[in-house]
Amino acid sequence: MIKDLITHYHNVTVTRYFLLLSLLILMFPAFAVHERGSEEVSGWQYRWGDSPFIDGMPQWISPPQNANAKWTDINSPVKPPNRDKHNTVWFKGELPDSGHQYLNPVLYITSIDLMAEVYIDSKKIYQFGNFDQKDKKSFYGWPWHSISLPADYAGKTIYFRVFSNYRDIGLWGEVKLLEQSSLLFYILKNAYFEVLVALFSLFVTIITFAFSMMQKNDHHFLYLSAFSLTSAVMLLSENQAVQFVFNYPLFRVYLLAISYYALPVIICLLLSSWSTAWQKNWLKKIAYFHSSYLIIVISLAMLGVIELAPTFPVFDALFAISIILIIGLGLSMRPLLGSDQYFVMWSFTVYGIFLLLDMGIANSVLPWINLDISIAALIFSLVLMLISLRHYSHVQKALKELNDHLEIKVSERTASLHAYAEAEQERAEQLHRLNMLGAKLEELNSQLQACHDLNEARKMLVSKLPEVFLPVEVKVIASNENEPFNLVLAQIELQEVDGSYSVFVYIMLTNASSKFLIPRENLDDLISRVKLRLGVTLSSIKLREELQRFSFEDALTGLRNRRYFDEALYRETQLSNRQQDSLSLLICDIDHFKRFNDEYGHEAGDYVLKTLAHLMHEFFRETDIPCRYGGEEFVVIMPNATLANAVDKAEALRNTIAKKSIEFNGDDLGHITISIGIANLSLHSLNSEQLLTEADKALYKAKQLGRNRVESVQL
Repeated sequence: MIKDLITHYHNVTVTRYFLLLSLLILMFPAFAVHERGSEEVSGWQYRWGDSPFIDGMPQWISPPQNANAKWTDINSPVKPPNRDKHNTVWFKGELPDSGHQYLNPVLYITSIDLMAEVYIDSKKIYQFGNFDQKDKKSFYGWPWHSISLPADYAGKTIYFRVFSNYRDIGLWGEVKLLEQSSLLFYILKNAYFEVLVALFSLFVTIITFAFSMMQKNDHHFLYLSAFSLTSAVMLLSENQAVQFVFNYPLFRVYLLAISYYALPVIICLLLSSWSTAWQKNWLKKIAYFHSSYLIIVISLAMLGVIELAPTFPVFDALFAISIILIIGLGLSMRPLLGSDQYFVMWSFTVYGIFLLLDMGIANSVLPWINLDISIAALIFSLVLMLISLRHYSHVQKALKELNDHLEIKVSERTASLHAYAEAEQERAEQLHRLNMLGAKLEELNSQLQACHDLNEARKMLVSKLPEVFLPVEVKVIASNENEPFNLVLAQIELQEVDGSYSVFVYIMLTNASSKFLIPRENLDDLISRVKLRLGVTLSSIKLREELQRFSFEDALTGLRNRRYFDEALYRETQLSNRQQDSLSLLICDIDHFKRFNDEYGHEAGDYVLKTLAHLMHEFFRETDIPCRYGGEEFVVIMPNATLANAVDKAEALRNTIAKKSIEFNGDDLGHITISIGIANLSLHSLNSEQLLTEADKALYKAKQLGRNRVESVQL
């Protein structure tokens, strides 16, 4: 209810202002004070050229010279005929002798083109412009003039010396005698309507500009605001009443020129926003042309290159053509225009007709009448005001509908926020539980990182991972062969060295209903975190195992390498000495292996080395440690093996290799033989280096005695 009252108040207020302004415009003449009376100057005559001056006084107004001068009668002192190249003309007229008594008589002149001096009784009583500097600057604007007359003016001759390098020359408009106190009311009576229309146009400018700010994607209200503003400035700049408070005529003429020259630019931009492509093209060309004229002319006039006055008739001719083109283009757009746009176009057409008439009067194409162009400006402003009020009504209606819609939305939003608050509370509790589960997961992951191998890691997951999922009841197993697959909650995968994945453990539900104790999305998030975090850690353990294996393994044969052999021999020697156990060490060397490589190639040689390594895996016990010592040499550490045991194993290995035919890539490479040296530790005071030295000596002895044999030494 309150919102409806406010909306109604706004509507009434705007309408009240609109009606009040309209009433002032229409009813002000009833309050205007009429002047006490006026009289005309009669008997006008003119004379081309300029008078000679003696002691600063023109000779043409002195009695003997004036009596013999050739003056020509003229109806009014404006634009005498036969000008040729004259820029100076003299006018004279008879002041009325009606017996009418004025306390302070003044002669009112609407305008002068362009400078003037006024004389009575050989005395200069008024001057506008500096005749001595007329070649430098001759245009001072177009103000109205109030010339004070002497008390004994009646029946006397008044002389006007006029200079103009402009197309027009003389006194333009009205020339009449009246009381000085009546002049103010006479000016106000003639100017009040223009002032009110200009103020009304400014008011419309503000309203339309406000609407343009609300419709940033639609510029037509902005153009309407600009057009209304230029109309107001144009009316105020040439309004006679403004001269009472702002007596700078040249500055006012510049304002007039700028606003007047901008009119076709703005109306073309406005119409182009409503038109089709070809119409828009023409309107933009007209706008660009007049914009260029405005900028160039005003700039050159301000710089003193040209005078501003002669640019008006040129613009009038161009603008007259543009008005006809604009109206024609506007009529061609009638099918495209809405009601508001149609009224704007109609009001501009009226405005354009008034402008054409005003141009005809100003350029003497039509006889002079006091044409009030503010009537056209008022019609245009009233149309804009009505459009604005209509738009304002639509906006208010839309705002009311929006407010009703917002009230419904606010109610819905309030209920939604209440439900959201409850959901957030539940979510906070769930997040707390998830944080606790996350903390348990991180703790388990830290413990898992300390595991030495995957077997230890699997045992830890089986025992501790179920605690992470509580209150969901699960168990962790290495295989689900004996379990229903539908109870598998998740599986943790291990990335192999080759990039493939294998299942490391399965997470099985022991109580299927317990999984509903945690929201599905939260449980899925926990499972993803478990798989990601533990999968990375398990892969790290796997990689650590592989790196350890690769560091002690010969890449070609798969046997332990020299580094592992040195550590193992040292460890086994120490154990044998401490426990008084027997320990045997074998060193094997392939006979003439260099020649074999040279004859069959290194690939065949590598195949022989791998074949020998495979046979050594088969011949020796699991507790024995075969290693590749380097090149074609192999060693075997045999803990708890006597010398006889070691010799028997060595002979069996030698005989097997000697009988084995080597085939590689389909070719028979023949047979190879090996020589073996054996050292047995029986004196438990020797170290690993001494044992290795003695075994090497035994191998050397086997080589010396013809190869393909076993030699041993007891220590």
